[in-house]
Amino acid sequence: MIARIPIYLLTGFLGSGKTTLLKRWLQQPLLQNAALIVNEIGAVGLDHTTLGYASEASTLLADACVCCTGLPGLHEALENLFWARLHRSMPRFDAVVIETTGLADPAALVASLKTQPFVSERYCLAGIVTTLGAPTAQETMAQFAEARAQLDAAGAIVVTKTDLVVREDLDALLERLQRSNPAARVLLSAHGSLGAHEAWHAAQAAASPTLPPSPSSEKRRPAWRAAEPHGIRPRLAQRGRAVHGAATRFEALEEAPNVDTARRFVDALVTRHRTRLLRMKGMIRLADGTTLVVQFTLGDRAAQLDTGLDPTQSTAASIPGGVTLILRVSQ
Repeated sequence: MIARIPIYLLTGFLGSGKTTLLKRWLQQPLLQNAALIVNEIGAVGLDHTTLGYASEASTLLADACVCCTGLPGLHEALENLFWARLHRSMPRFDAVVIETTGLADPAALVASLKTQPFVSERYCLAGIVTTLGAPTAQETMAQFAEARAQLDAAGAIVVTKTDLVVREDLDALLERLQRSNPAARVLLSAHGSLGAHEAWHAAQAAASPTLPPSPSSEKRRPAWRAAEPHGIRPRLAQRGRAVHGAATRFEALEEAPNVDTARRFVDALVTRHRTRLLRMKGMIRLADGTTLVVQFTLGDRAAQLDTGLDPTQSTAASIPGGVTLILRVSQ
C-alpha cells in the first residue's frame, strides 16, 4: 500500500491573480516542498519564470490547455515526476501544485485525475482553489463559461484585487458567489495577501473525503530521464489552434532602445486588438540590460511594464523578447 501524493489545483480566469498568489505560496511552509506544473495556453511561457521557482521538480506545459488538448502532456508530466521521485532523480516532494491556464474548464481535468490509471493510483486531488478578480468579476462571469465552470468546481474561491472595488460592490459579488456555489468558502485577497494554508485548508474542507491509499502495482521501469536545465521541461501540442474560443499570437520585440519605445510597441497592440484582447503578457529587454515584464488583463486601461524580473535568472534568458496575446475569436 502506498500513500498517494496530493495534488493542489489552482485555477481562475485570465488575469485573476493566480500567479501573484502562487509566487508567495511557494515560499510558505505548506508548499515549500511541492512540485510545480504550470500550464500556459501560449507557445512562449512566462509564468514559470515570474514565479521564481528554481526547483528541479517544475514543469512547463505550453501551447495547450490541460483540460483538453494538453491532458496527455499533463499525465506524462505527473508520471515523470512520480518516477523521478521514486528513483531519487530529484529531491523528494510532498505534493504537486498545478496552475492551469485561465481558460481551463476544470471538470475534464478533475475527471482525468480520478480515472487515468497511473495517475489515479499514485495521486489524489487535495482541493481546488479558483481565483476571481473583483474589478471585472461580474463581466467575467457573465461572458465566459470557462470562468463559471472554474467557480463551480472550486472548494475555495479567492476574490482578488479587493482593494480596487468599493465595499458595496464587493458585498454584492460575495452574495452572488455564495448563491452560485454554496459549498465553496469565499476568501478575500488584496495584493496577494492571502496565505497558502488558509486557502488550501478551506479548499480541502469542501472537497470529498480523502480516499484511502491505492495498492501499488509499480513495475520496473527505465530510470526517469534527467530534467532539462533548471527543471523546466517544455511540451508543445496543437500549435496554432484556437482553444475555448480564444487564439494566441506572439509579437516579437527582442530588444528596445528604451522604455518609451517598448511602451509605444505595447500600447499600439492594445489599441489594435482592444475589442478582442483578453490577456497580454511577455518580456522585453532594453538596450541597457533592463528586463521589462509586460502584463495586460481584461478591464485594464493600459498595459503594465514592470522591472521586477531579474535579467540574470537563467530561465528568463531563454524566453524570446516580445509579448503573447490571447484574443477572443468567433465560435
